[in-house]
Amino acid sequence: MLQMFRMRTVTIVLTAAVAALASVAVAHDAVRVFREPLLVRGDANVLRRQPIDEASWLWIAGDPGADGDVCVFRRKFDVNPGDGPLVFDVSADERFLLTLDGAFVARGPNRADVGNWQYQTYRVVLPVGEHEIRAVVTRFGERAPVAQLSWRGGFVLKAEGVFDARLTTGKADWNVGRVSGVRPLDGGLPCTGASFEIVGAGPFLVEPAGWEKPVVARGPGVMAGWRGDGGHLVDGWTLWPSQIPDQTETVLRPGIFRAATHAAAWRTRHVYAAAETNAPEVASFNRLLRHETEGIVVPAHAKLQLAWHLGRYTCAYPRLTVAGGKGARVAWTWAESARDAVTKRKGHRDEIAGKYLEGAGDVFVSDGRAEAVFSAPWFRCGLWCRIDVETQDAPLEIRDLALVETRYPLEMESAFASPDDPSLQDVRRICARAMQMCCHETFFDCPYYEQLMYPGDTRVQMLVAGALARDDRLVKRAIEVFDFATRDDGQCPFKYPSRDRQIGFTYTLCYAAMFGDYAMNHGDFQWLRARLPGLRRTMAGCELHENADGLVENTPGWNFIDWTTEWRDTAPPGTNRGKGLNALVNLFWLQAMQSAATTERALGNELQALYWEQKAGRLKRAIVKTFWDDTRGLLADAPDKTGFSEHGQALAILTDCLPEDKRAACFAHLVNDRDLARTTVYFDFYLFGAYFKMGRPDLFLKRLDLWRDYVKLGVTTLLECPDSGKTGTLEARSDCHAWGAHPIWFMQTGLAGIRSAAPGFTKVLVAPQPGSLTSLKARHPHPQGWIDVDLSFDGGVAKGTVSTPVPGTFSHGGRTVPLKAGTTVF
Repeated sequence: MLQMFRMRTVTIVLTAAVAALASVAVAHDAVRVFREPLLVRGDANVLRRQPIDEASWLWIAGDPGADGDVCVFRRKFDVNPGDGPLVFDVSADERFLLTLDGAFVARGPNRADVGNWQYQTYRVVLPVGEHEIRAVVTRFGERAPVAQLSWRGGFVLKAEGVFDARLTTGKADWNVGRVSGVRPLDGGLPCTGASFEIVGAGPFLVEPAGWEKPVVARGPGVMAGWRGDGGHLVDGWTLWPSQIPDQTETVLRPGIFRAATHAAAWRTRHVYAAAETNAPEVASFNRLLRHETEGIVVPAHAKLQLAWHLGRYTCAYPRLTVAGGKGARVAWTWAESARDAVTKRKGHRDEIAGKYLEGAGDVFVSDGRAEAVFSAPWFRCGLWCRIDVETQDAPLEIRDLALVETRYPLEMESAFASPDDPSLQDVRRICARAMQMCCHETFFDCPYYEQLMYPGDTRVQMLVAGALARDDRLVKRAIEVFDFATRDDGQCPFKYPSRDRQIGFTYTLCYAAMFGDYAMNHGDFQWLRARLPGLRRTMAGCELHENADGLVENTPGWNFIDWTTEWRDTAPPGTNRGKGLNALVNLFWLQAMQSAATTERALGNELQALYWEQKAGRLKRAIVKTFWDDTRGLLADAPDKTGFSEHGQALAILTDCLPEDKRAACFAHLVNDRDLARTTVYFDFYLFGAYFKMGRPDLFLKRLDLWRDYVKLGVTTLLECPDSGKTGTLEARSDCHAWGAHPIWFMQTGLAGIRSAAPGFTKVLVAPQPGSLTSLKARHPHPQGWIDVDLSFDGGVAKGTVSTPVPGTFSHGGRTVPLKAGTTVF
């Protein structure tokens, strides 16, 4: 099919805007600045407490229409000798992309609700002369991702010093123009927003049809000082300075094209044959990825479909650069996996022959201009991309296909390795990548289908993030988001931010457990104290559901536990539609009490800690009395004692709910009984914790076969809900779900045994449980640095070194050795 296209070899001269976006460099080396954290609302929206409170919010006149709005705000200004650096705050509703002199500065703001709206601050040193700052602001309302909240369209910027009058919205003369040609399409994925048809270019690098003066959406409004009638709140955005770093903005051309065909109609499902992997278009588009050619020309009246394997799962804004080809359409579809044409199953994620690609994405339509750069209003994700090209009466030149990767800048700074089991490195690799793809402005359950933050998922992700790197900012942000959204009865949203409100008692209890995790593993107690009212509200609200025995009963919402196949749904017996009594829910309640006691004591509140410890003791006795089955030697799921699960036994062991004799029997049955409802990948977190608490690392290493099977399937992240042993397959809805990333946590805290032994991680316990491993090395984050271990094991004796910034204890083989701050040699 060589006659269908040709490679362009003449030199391309990029426009300034395109060249700027093609680079990862930030305009004039602008740097992010972090304002003093706003820990509580206080006088926010009452008094002008922050510089940005002096600015007005601007918008464009007229109704947005059914398709939403894309607006470009523009301001030209001068820099004079001696002006100094430009420092400014910026935010928008819903999203902005900011450029300075045509070069990228930032995207934002971070997702939040109106009462906790985020803004970012930047500092840039500009040369003397004229400059231009632009913000492309998008607002799509119900067509936006479900996690994208909004009050109304708006843009706000506050500059400091001499630049205040020149740039601050409401003081300086800004222009605004509406961009046409961006149209949401029907369909798309359930929660991640509409797909779009974009005509001409854009939405980020495009000129509006005309310019006009913006209108004031909301003035400063907040009083400069108290008056006799002070204390009145202003409606709308309550601004908070963002404390998390900007998302990555990395230009990639990853992977390889694997197949191409002309047989398929535009955007029609096509099953790729093995012979299509050798199509000449495959080699040509791979040369384009490697920049070995400057463009590919698709002739008039042609149809072309290509399958692009990205090499590993990627979250990114698509970026397509084309020239000419008026009326030509390019559909850029993202998929997590190809599916078999007969069985519809995914199979090995690298295979394409005999499979088809279906998913969601955007359609870009050329209007024939000399150069057009297309992107999407928000990022897409997957392991595969399908590129469909259909030309009309003129040839289309494809000059570039690239991705702008976006995610939280979380890297795997920790380490674990053992020469005895190299497969552990593969497990860590896919766990870390799943975490990265599920860490953005909040933690995500999955980036492809939902992009929502659930407390149950998030608690696990917070611990894994704390095992990967020392950065705790996203961890704190997650707790804040749930705190600000908690209802007056203490119930935390089942997912948030989200336009779709939902509650679930078990996930509220997971939110409460986050506080104890933070208190033990991190060190910002000033921030933690500011969040304490939220924990107390939740705990007091949950107490309202206690019966006379102290057990919580008839708990509200979706009492999600796990995707266990043995249960009728995801909640075990005794939790049906807010009615009933269940052991697992009460064990989560016990865990929340223990978290509250840990948090209160860490903050010096001994009486409150004792209150929760005493209640926890009573609850333990009630759980055993109600749910323990002497005949089975197990904790039942419900009082009728007809159902038993790995979940209940794991939680009972983790929370020290059972007396010593019952705990031993319970664990023996947990290991040996085959008729228990089994945990799946998410709840394995609690099961693995029980394994290590009982000194059985061998069980953990064996159960990692599930993750080893992921590697064999070619997945580069983690599946959402694989089989629990009944259906005999690893098929799952989502291929990227970070609630299964916890093996990283247990390699470092279980096999290597590095754990916090006091609030704030002021003491450490290193108690390795290597199982069959004869040696290991590990590095674990600490608020003051890193804890490193290099150990070998022989006959129950450990040898090696431990380096730690805080004192503590080393324990192994029945012996303990004190650890000093520094390096201890065994």
